Amino acid sequence: MKALVWHGPWQMTVEEIPDPVPGPGQVLVAVKAVGICGSDVHGYTGGTGRRWPGMVMGHEFAGQVVEVGPGVTRARPGDPVVVSPMFSVAPRPEQGPLNQSPHRRLLGVEVNGAYAERVVVQEEQLYPKPSELRWHWAALCEPLAVALHAVQRASIPLLGSVAVIGAGPIGLLTLLAARLRGAGPIFVTDRNPRRLARAQELGAHRTIHVDREDPVEIIRAATDGGVDAALEAVGLEATAQQALHVVRNGGHVTWIGNWAREIQVDMQWVVTREITVRGSYAFTPEEFGVAVQVLATGRLPVASLIEKIAPLEDGPTLFRQLAAGEQDWIKVILEP
Repeated sequence: MKALVWHGPWQMTVEEIPDPVPGPGQVLVAVKAVGICGSDVHGYTGGTGRRWPGMVMGHEFAGQVVEVGPGVTRARPGDPVVVSPMFSVAPRPEQGPLNQSPHRRLLGVEVNGAYAERVVVQEEQLYPKPSELRWHWAALCEPLAVALHAVQRASIPLLGSVAVIGAGPIGLLTLLAARLRGAGPIFVTDRNPRRLARAQELGAHRTIHVDREDPVEIIRAATDGGVDAALEAVGLEATAQQALHVVRNGGHVTWIGNWAREIQVDMQWVVTREITVRGSYAFTPEEFGVAVQVLATGRLPVASLIEKIAPLEDGPTLFRQLAAGEQDWIKVILEP
C-alpha cells in the first residue's frame, strides 16, 4: 500500500510499504479522509521531537472497515467509521480518564498512523460514522474533540466572556465549541488577518490583530478587567503569557497549545490575582463521541475550515509548503 513515510526533519516520501494485518481485537481500516494537523507539521520539521524516522504520521481520520481480527465483535467489513487516535495498551477500565492514563498511546505519534491507504486500529477506537456526516467533515472530529475537551475544562459560566488565543484550526474550533457551551462575548487574537476574518465569520465578538493592536488593553477595557476564561491554542511563551494577562482576577486560563517545552511565568501575577491555570490534553472517549454527533447534525459551520483537498501523493509537497509558510490553508484533507 502507499503511505507517507517520515525519515527526518523536512524529509517525507510516498512509498510502498507492506499492508498491516489486524491482530486480536484489531481492525483494518481503509482511510477515506485524513487531516493534516499542525502538530504533524511541527513533527515534520523536527520541531517537537515526538516523531521517529520511518514512521507514518496522521491521526485525524475516518474510513471504512475492510478486515477484522480475531475477537472483534462490533465491527464488520464495510462499516463506515470515524477513528479516535487514542487507545490504551493496558486493559480497561482503570482509574481516571483515558487521556490522563500512563498507558495511553496516540496513533500517528507513537505508532504508525493514517497517512496511508490502510491502517490497523483497536476495535475500541471505532465510532460509527453517521450517514449524514461527510467523509471530509469526519476528519475534523478529532480536532473538534480537542476543542470540546478544552472548553469543558475552562470553567466558562453561561454567557461568560472568553478569549481564544490563536486562530488556527484548534483555535477556530474552540471558538465554535465555546459558542456551543453558551459563552457570551468571545475575543479571538492572532496575527493572521485572513484567519481573523474567518473567526469573525464564525461568530467572534471581536477579533484582534496582535501586531496592530494591544490585545490585553482592548480585552481588559471591553470586559471591565478581563475575561472569565482564556484558552490558548498556539503553544508559545508569548501567547501563554497573553492568556494570563487577558483574564480577570480569579479567572481561568486553559493551555491547549503544545509546542514550547518550557516558558517563563510571572508567579506573582498568577498568585496575587488567584488565576487558575489548567492544561488540556486531547479528549475523553465520550467527548470524541459528542464531536461525531455534533458534526453529523450540521450545526457547526466547519465547511469553510477545509481549504485544500488533495490525494495522498501530494502529501510531501503540501507538508513542505505548510512548514515553509508558502501556503496558509486552515485545514488540509488528504484522500488516501
